[in-house]
Order: sequence, then structure tokens, then C-alpha cells
Amino acid sequence: MNMKFYIGILILILHCLFLTGCAEKDETVIITFNVGRDPTGAHYTIIRQFQENYPRIRVQVVESPQDASLQHDLYVTRFAGKDRSIDVIGLDVIWIAEFARAGWLRPLNNLAEELPMEDFLPGPIEACTYRDILYAIPWFTDAGLLYYRTDLLEEYGFEEPQTWDELQEIVITIRNDSPHLSGFLIQGEQYEGLICNIMEFIWSHGGDVWDETGEWRLTTPEAETALQRLIDYIRIQDITPRGVLTYQEEESRHIFQDGRAIFLRNWPYVWELANNPATGSNVVGNVGIAPLPGKEPGLHAATLGGWNLGISAYSEHPEESRKLIRFFMEYEQMKQFSIEGGRLPTRISLYRDPEILKRSPYFEDLYEVFINARPRPVTPHYSQISDIMQVNIHRALLGRISAREALERIDAEVLALFDRYGK
Repeated sequence: MNMKFYIGILILILHCLFLTGCAEKDETVIITFNVGRDPTGAHYTIIRQFQENYPRIRVQVVESPQDASLQHDLYVTRFAGKDRSIDVIGLDVIWIAEFARAGWLRPLNNLAEELPMEDFLPGPIEACTYRDILYAIPWFTDAGLLYYRTDLLEEYGFEEPQTWDELQEIVITIRNDSPHLSGFLIQGEQYEGLICNIMEFIWSHGGDVWDETGEWRLTTPEAETALQRLIDYIRIQDITPRGVLTYQEEESRHIFQDGRAIFLRNWPYVWELANNPATGSNVVGNVGIAPLPGKEPGLHAATLGGWNLGISAYSEHPEESRKLIRFFMEYEQMKQFSIEGGRLPTRISLYRDPEILKRSPYFEDLYEVFINARPRPVTPHYSQISDIMQVNIHRALLGRISAREALERIDAEVLALFDRYGK
């Protein structure tokens, strides 16, 4: 064979390599966005905008069950198997320490350097940090709030209740004339939402799960009084219907939104849905929002909730995942997500934004509630503690054990957990 043949072959090989390189460069990368089902669907708008800005990155939304406990168990199973199909993941505020300790999340300190972190609420940032390393970026925050029917309270001459006794009086008075109405709805099914509710009751009665020395101690007069009040509401006084023991957020929201309840404890997203005629709400324009009551005036308490965005340690597309998270955290995108989804933004400056305040005027009035919302017990063993509390609190609400017995069992099981694994 002559030299021209070999030169031709070489040129052909180089040409193929060039075309392959171009193909690889133009190849679309698909990343998965693993997140719980959002009844507002607002995140899809942001994802469409992201894909317009980054045409070579496609985002596949993988929705998990709305139940946070089921989501947690699903992700634990997948991470334990080193599942590479998870890229960006929506993280409940209570999972981060556990997942970070297990090595399932990528550190995001470098991403934080690209964002105005001084504009983010300090509480959610602290919750996203484990051993001084940032493992997630706060997406939206949450705090438990009291929704009420303004038309009914005005008709009977009541102001929004400041104490649990006042709420009880309002319910009894209105239900004397309208017994078909439920009084006060909570999320009482045996799942994570139950812990959010019971912690608000305990805190609003002056109690906590930690004593003054930082040791776990739930068997206290304050906690027992709080739990007994909720038991009485459900089992004796009919302030809260027994059906709540099977309710999560959406079940309770629909009942309130249908006009079949006076009060509802829920998260801020309800405001947008309850006041939107397109959702079929029967209470549009008749919804008030306030801090949850306390045992005494001013003893309000709200559980810190919210969701955060992280990147799986096993992701094969960390750079593309980082771009998606950064896009969600931009001012305009977070603003749009807040307006369309009724979610509490994690950037402080958005609480002064005129368009947001026009759509959600309560943001300004309840800002102190949002920034002072309290976290559930911060420990890598939180999921086990939550399971222990869920079982025993739910049994007490069913009337199978007393309030004191429930608290004593929780203390015994949690302390045994700490003895075995440490705090």
C-alpha cells in the first residue's frame, strides 16, 4: 500500500474523532430532580425557564410521595444502594444531618460562594449545615400557622385567638349554632406532620424536649399538659374531630377550603390555594392567618419546616445539578416560586418585595413568626426519635395509653437510643 492510502486512513480517523467530539459536546445531559409532590406545581415553571437558559440540560422531575416519612425511607433505601439515578434532591430540613453524616450528600460550600448568602435566613442555613459544612441550599422555609374563617369570627364578634382557651371558646360558641362544622383541624396521622403539631403544642405550653442542661427530658408538667389538652380536644370536648388522626396536610386543607371547618393548623402554602377561586375554594376572601395560640398570650410557637436542595454524592452530573440549584436560588426565580406557590422564600430581601407583599400581605405581619420558628430535635438520629414519638403520641390520641405513659415511653426509648449510639 502506498503512502497516500495511509494518509487517507489517518485523515478519516481524525475526522471521525472530530465528529465524535462534537457529538459529545452537543449531547444533552439529563438530570433528575427528586422532590415530593407539590400541590401548587410551581416548581415546573422554574424548571421550564431553566431549560430555556440551559438548552443542553434537561430536567426529569421524579415525584416522591407527599408524606415526608415515606419520602425519607425511600431515599434511605436508594442511597444505601448507592443509586446513581438521583441528582438534585429536595431535602426536608430534618434529614440533612442524617444524610450528611452517612456521606450521601455533596458539600456545597463552593456553590455558596456564588450566592449572596448574607441574604438568606440564618435558621434554614444553620439547618443545612453539618459540622461546619453546607450540604444543601434553603429552597423555601415553613412555619406552622393558624388559619381561620374571618366571616365566622366577625359574625360572632370574636378576634383571632391568642390562647388555646380562647380558641376553645370560639369553637364551642360557633358549633352550638353550626354543629356540622369542624372546630380545629390538625395533621394527626402517624407520620412526621404529627410531630410538627405536637411540638407546637408543647412549646406553646412552655415545654421542650431538652431540659436546662441539654439532656433529653419530655416527661414534664408542661409537655403532659400540652398532650392532655390535645387528647381532650379530640376525645372529650369535640374541639377537634377524631378524623384528624388520619389527616395529613392535604386532607385537612381540603376540609377547611371546602368551608367545613373554623380553624386549621397548616403551612403557609395553604394561603394561596384557599384564596384562589381556580382551586374550587369555598372560602375565598374569608380566610385569616395568625400565629398559633399559646397557653398564655404571647406564648406562640411554630415548628420550623421547609425544604432544601442538595446533590447526591453518587450523582454523575454534579456540575449540571449545581446549575439547577443556583437557578432556583436567583432572586427572580425564588420570587416567582413564592408568588405562584405561596411558599415562604429563604431570601430576606423578598420579604420586602412589593409584588410578593401584594399577593401575600401576611408575610410582613408574620415575619417574626417565620424567623423565630423552632427546629425539631437536631440530631443525626432524628428519624428514629421521630418514629418513637409518632407511635406513642398517636396511641395516646387514640386513647390507648395516657398522656403521661406516652411521654414516659418516649423518654425511655430515646434515652436507650442515645445510650447505644450517642446523641
